[in-house]
Amino acid sequence: MKVRKIKYSLFASMMAVVAVFLASCEDTLEIGKLPDESQYEDIYAKNGYLRDAKSNRVTNIIDLFTENYKTSVRLGLTKAPTVSSSVKVEVDAAYLEAYNKEHETTFKLFPKELITLGDEGLMTINPDSKTAELSLSVTGGEALEEDVTYAIPLTVNEAGSDIQFNNEESRHCMYFVNDMRKKGDVFKGEDKPKGFLFIEVNDVNPLNALSFQLENGKYLWDAVVLFAANINYDTASGRPYVKCNPNVQYLLDNNETLIQPLRKRGIKVILGILGNHDMAGVAQLSPQGCKDFARELARYCYAYDLDGVNFDDEWSDPNVDVNNPSFAFPSYEAGARLCLETKRAMPDKLVTVFCWGKMHSLDQVDGVDAKEYTDIAVANYGSTAPALGQMTLKQCSGVSSEYNERRGGDLNASTAQRLMNDGYGWFMGFAPFPNNYNDIWKRLEGAEVLYGSPLKEPSLFYKKNATEPSVWPNDL
Repeated sequence: MKVRKIKYSLFASMMAVVAVFLASCEDTLEIGKLPDESQYEDIYAKNGYLRDAKSNRVTNIIDLFTENYKTSVRLGLTKAPTVSSSVKVEVDAAYLEAYNKEHETTFKLFPKELITLGDEGLMTINPDSKTAELSLSVTGGEALEEDVTYAIPLTVNEAGSDIQFNNEESRHCMYFVNDMRKKGDVFKGEDKPKGFLFIEVNDVNPLNALSFQLENGKYLWDAVVLFAANINYDTASGRPYVKCNPNVQYLLDNNETLIQPLRKRGIKVILGILGNHDMAGVAQLSPQGCKDFARELARYCYAYDLDGVNFDDEWSDPNVDVNNPSFAFPSYEAGARLCLETKRAMPDKLVTVFCWGKMHSLDQVDGVDAKEYTDIAVANYGSTAPALGQMTLKQCSGVSSEYNERRGGDLNASTAQRLMNDGYGWFMGFAPFPNNYNDIWKRLEGAEVLYGSPLKEPSLFYKKNATEPSVWPNDL
């Protein structure tokens, strides 16, 4: 009797569960009706996207140091076609016009007669292949204006029926071209590692980067960071802003004599942005705060003819008022988002990071890969910068040296060989005080391995705010 009651109870419980299950499925399961398969369409779609083949980036900066620059444009597909399929890539002046209007920029179209697309822009993807490449050649011409950034907007205007594009952006690839042929003193070869130098401008003249010259006449440092302006909190307006101390502001106000001489030799000049003991920080802004601060950074770079910014997540107060719409709790995402918004605000400028604090460790922001919004990532002393997302080591430093306190690694012969073998694109130096030149030169002996030419013995330096060199070491 007890067994029978248990069986009946189990049966009743099972029927109750079945009833609940059927009731819960009533709104989603209809017998005899075909299911909606639209959510699975992308599984079968051959979605295309256009990229530069060298960098795998949508937005690219070309510094034209020689008469001819060559690269390739790559069309990628999410799924290989079953039959041969073709697309037509063209220089699209209408897209540049729309781009300038949307981003409030004034980029000029690079002269079409100086652009050569292989096979007249026709690309064919063969069955079982997901990519195809098209050669792109850019030539210098007499009509190019100095200190003008040109754009080459490429668009897929014709595509076979077997290829589609998820969104309009996937059809485009943009190149920003700077004519550097008269600024060739820094160019040491397209595939050679480059030097990235932080200068403590409170004490040292940035023109001291010109002390570092190879015996073949080329300058060692390819990029110089003015270290540093600050991100600060403006209590009156309730927002973060760029604060320049008197030393930084003096350089900006006198940039024709203290900054532009570097740029005229092809050296990129970058504004360092550092926290300054309040709640404004490069990795603790809200999405809207990132957009607003990025626009301000862009205004500085365009107004003072600078080549970009460097973010250093130090010396900020982590106790953030998140009720303020400009701020968010410190996070890797906030740091990466500031990089993304800064790149959007000035796509022809460099966005660089010092890999410290929460700057930066995200692969993607809003689906945009780190390679698209980070041009250069330099490591802390004694380490190497990681290639995040789809970044390559060409965007990273393989050794970092602190010269004033003698920390970090040295660019000796073995380190230089490792940089080339591993494919690193950069090495970093910090705080080159002229009274330390003897020691610094010893730590840079690997320059000869990199470039086939050793550093010249130091012979000149620039005193604070001086525009003319002094004799080293006599005038120290």
